[in-house]
Amino acid sequence: MNAIKKLALFLAFPLLFSCDQIQPSQAEIAAGLKSALEVGSKYALRTLGVENGFLLDEVVKIGLPEDAANFVMQVYKNPILSSVLGTTIKRLEEQLVLTLNRAAEASIEGVIPIVIDAITSMTIQDAQSILFSSNQIAATDYLQVKTYNSLSDVCRSVIEDALNKKIVLNTSAQDVWRELTGVYNQAAGLVPGLLKPIETNLSLYTTQKTLDAVFLKIGNEEVKIRTDVSARTNDLLRRVFGMLD
Repeated sequence: MNAIKKLALFLAFPLLFSCDQIQPSQAEIAAGLKSALEVGSKYALRTLGVENGFLLDEVVKIGLPEDAANFVMQVYKNPILSSVLGTTIKRLEEQLVLTLNRAAEASIEGVIPIVIDAITSMTIQDAQSILFSSNQIAATDYLQVKTYNSLSDVCRSVIEDALNKKIVLNTSAQDVWRELTGVYNQAAGLVPGLLKPIETNLSLYTTQKTLDAVFLKIGNEEVKIRTDVSARTNDLLRRVFGMLD
């Protein structure tokens, strides 16, 4: 082989390798992680922020607060309470669960821009640390730390409004809650010493449950893109997350 051919082969040799084998730059790593988080977060949150997004998802469905649930259970178990209050309790339980979940669903629209803002403001150093973390939900944990207080304020404001709206049989969640605690007082008089008081702050409880669902869903999307090659829908994502394989 003459010298000219050898030189041509030498110059062409790097081109024989796929672009996927070229390590992404720091800026590309940050861009890839942000893109993945933005797409995953929007998808996760939009599944929650629709009618029945909470109510029909057994993983995140908001049930009765623990003290109220314990009271309801005692009513069902006690023959005296069940005969007097069972029908009323069943109605109140169904109405309250429905209205709590509707309030959570209504709050999600305000969550999305706060989460996206936290993603876009992530530094290159943050992105690198998150990408190569052994924690499969490192980005989700980062977002939770960065946004929890802001999200809590936004969610609670919307949830408090929603809990006071008459959305089920011209009745609000707070109406149902007041009726339930009134029934509790009646039950406590029928069976003295059996029941513990109901003390839950309904808006705070619903806000906490809503945010638990938010970060659970975002975390699920993060794990998916870290572990499932088919979830990497463009070349940049394949190159960046391919570094983890």
